[in-house]
Amino acid sequence: MNGLLRRAGGALGVPAVLFAGVVVAASLATTGPPSLERLAVGGLVNVVLVVGLYVFVGNSGVWSFGHMSFALIGGYVAGLLALPARLKGQLLPDAPALVRDLHSGPFVAVVVGGLAAAVVALVVAVPLSRIGGLSAGLATVSLLIAISAVAAQWQSVTRGQKGLSSIPTSTTMPVALAWVLVALLIAWTYQRSSYGIRLRASKSDEIAAAASGVSVPVQRGVAFVLSAFLTGIGGALFALQLGSINPDVFYLDYTFLIITMLVLGGAGSLTGAVAGSVAVSVLAEVLRRAEGGSLLGLPVPSRPGLADVVLGVVLVVMLLRRPGGLTGGRELRLPRRRGERHRPPTVIPDASEESALAGAVAGAGPEPRREDS
Repeated sequence: MNGLLRRAGGALGVPAVLFAGVVVAASLATTGPPSLERLAVGGLVNVVLVVGLYVFVGNSGVWSFGHMSFALIGGYVAGLLALPARLKGQLLPDAPALVRDLHSGPFVAVVVGGLAAAVVALVVAVPLSRIGGLSAGLATVSLLIAISAVAAQWQSVTRGQKGLSSIPTSTTMPVALAWVLVALLIAWTYQRSSYGIRLRASKSDEIAAAASGVSVPVQRGVAFVLSAFLTGIGGALFALQLGSINPDVFYLDYTFLIITMLVLGGAGSLTGAVAGSVAVSVLAEVLRRAEGGSLLGLPVPSRPGLADVVLGVVLVVMLLRRPGGLTGGRELRLPRRRGERHRPPTVIPDASEESALAGAVAGAGPEPRREDS
């Protein structure tokens, strides 16, 4: 039993340390005014969204610019479920009876919001999983535009551009932390599973992975659906924190903010996803206050648009000087216990190593023998 617990602790060591770091950062925010705590909760929601995007992008190497459409779906579904039936009868008199009558607690609303996003992802994953590169990026942008247009025009259910309001708020600091832990565990378990290994092999060398017996479209589809589920949960948490949602919330601005977090932290590792989301959340808030004329408590000239300019410059400099992000695509390296065998840090292996590992997982057979010269 002790050996099993030690192995479990080692396997979950990275997400545990990452979660501890997030808890420390969030705890510091609780020592400030209530507004700072609300911003910290929003930062935790961003962590869930970035981790959700990482599950697909970080493991497949295919960039998606439309993942916020799943956050929009999750937010609307959770908001509709959280709204009391009496209030929905007033706000949505023309909605179907099923929409008006259904009501649930916040936990169920968040889970169902994630599942609704996963169902939509399952439908679109069939064509999207077969394309990559620029074509995949354009296709996901089209998905974001389409979902936003539906939300803006479906007056009877979403109230169009007015959006949903008066949603009971329930995303507190403990709730957000709990969902961050869930997202980290799901992402870490997936990337260490046989599905994650096969997908990462296709990321390094798609042709070699396919030759090793990996079905690249299937593996991308699995990651896409799981990623959409976590992103939908993030959108649901957002709606239940803000108390309202509209079609413009999760559009291009939020999309590029989440992508910036992932790129700056390092899209190749879960550690990078968490580090980037925390770092950019803090930097964006400092810049936002500077825009309003206050920098670290000191009065400064207000500069509207400063946050967007600085984040853009930081992103360009990072792409030029350190394309792998803050972590360089590496996971957190944990100290070894006394007597434990040496294990190399978790890094992204090269194409030949990943393809060979994927072939072994997929049952492609042993490596060919080397002939003596």
